[in-house]
Amino acid sequence: MNTRTLLITAAACFVASIAFGQMNTYAPPQSQPPPQGVRSEPQTKETKKTTTAPTGVKGYLDSQIASSSDKKFHVSLNGKDVPLAPVRYHAETKLGGGKGAMAVDMKGADGKLYEIDFVTSGGQVTGAKVGKVDGKAP
Repeated sequence: MNTRTLLITAAACFVASIAFGQMNTYAPPQSQPPPQGVRSEPQTKETKKTTTAPTGVKGYLDSQIASSSDKKFHVSLNGKDVPLAPVRYHAETKLGGGKGAMAVDMKGADGKLYEIDFVTSGGQVTGAKVGKVDGKAP
């Protein structure tokens, strides 16, 4: 009986070593071909800079003019809408604390020259008012 048990155990070990011996071989993972219609080139990560608001007076004016149907900057003066086109940007004045001011000369559809004073904070326009009309206070 001991011989019989010994033979069964030996046969089981032999079969198990053959079966499990095949599992110990290492094969690198096989790369699969890309699905049909997909490029196999390495993908590059694209970064897009998205800006929620234009920076500076020029950027602000550019975005306002671009979104206007007549491609003009519109202000309200004495209850009237005045379409303006920028002519000259003055030097920006730093007010401290990340704030600044800049005047822009703009030509109106009525032929007058308007000086618009813009106030900025952190590079964003926070306010605008008509400073002068043809060199005089409005």
